[in-house]
Amino acid sequence: MAWNGMLSGQMPNKTEFDHFIEIDDVNLHYRHYPAKKKKSPHIVLLHGFASSTYTWEKIDRRLNDEGFHIWALDMKGFGWSDKPRDSSYDAISLAEQVNRWMEALDIEQAIFVGNSYGGGVAAMLAFSYPKRISKVIAIDPATGQRMKLPFILRLLRFPFARDIGKLIYAKWMIRLVFREVYYHREWITEEQIEEYYQRINTANAIEAQVSLAKQINFDLYKAYTTRLHELTQPALLVWGANDKWIPTQLGIDLCATLPRARMVIIPECGHVPQEEKPDLTFRLIMDFIRGKDPLKIYDGAIAGNVITLNP
Repeated sequence: MAWNGMLSGQMPNKTEFDHFIEIDDVNLHYRHYPAKKKKSPHIVLLHGFASSTYTWEKIDRRLNDEGFHIWALDMKGFGWSDKPRDSSYDAISLAEQVNRWMEALDIEQAIFVGNSYGGGVAAMLAFSYPKRISKVIAIDPATGQRMKLPFILRLLRFPFARDIGKLIYAKWMIRLVFREVYYHREWITEEQIEEYYQRINTANAIEAQVSLAKQINFDLYKAYTTRLHELTQPALLVWGANDKWIPTQLGIDLCATLPRARMVIIPECGHVPQEEKPDLTFRLIMDFIRGKDPLKIYDGAIAGNVITLNP
């Protein structure tokens, strides 16, 4: 299917679960699967860089079937949400907007599940608004630790990146990125490529990705990373053993810093376990929410609070 400049807020095939709300003059798209019981717990799903609510489609309805209110948000600059030029896309600013989004929708407290950049946003929220978050499931999170940026982010930080981005952000580039974030490259589907392409082809999408890439500042995040030991929420870190974007060692270091954390390393898996290994990711999330210790119920090699699952 050809796609020619679909504008933000004009998503195709909108369902009864897709909604838009204006926060800070930005039209945000989110997907809400309500629980049968109004007082059921809430789960908020936050995607990573260049991603969207689509990344959760293999597990969001399954979580809803377990009795939770499920909220998947397209953060500013992503998916079907607005992508204003020259806006703030750092994790701190996005966390503030997510908090205001929760206030607008009367979500007092939630379990947060965040992948990559979304994991970093969840960590910022946990610092600034600890009562908002009861538990954190961080999937290959980017929590501000100093690291070598993935190639696509380094490319978008170059001079004239906006012009370059418009030339290279075609389906072949999306396919290349998928080959970086998946371990099982043969599992990548044309449907995934198309879904990501539709969203990156919206108004100002390239400009937003460039702005985010250029605003990554490890010195700015140092004020948070040096205080990670202060986070008191129970935390589960889920990491693909073959993550080429964020090294597993950063997760091990993070797990050692957080006072109430457990880490599960998934063999033969890349940067997006919720897409590549959705069944296992779903089980890990549900077991953790139910208070089960992964070190006690899964088979694997244990070192400290980290378990590497058997293949």
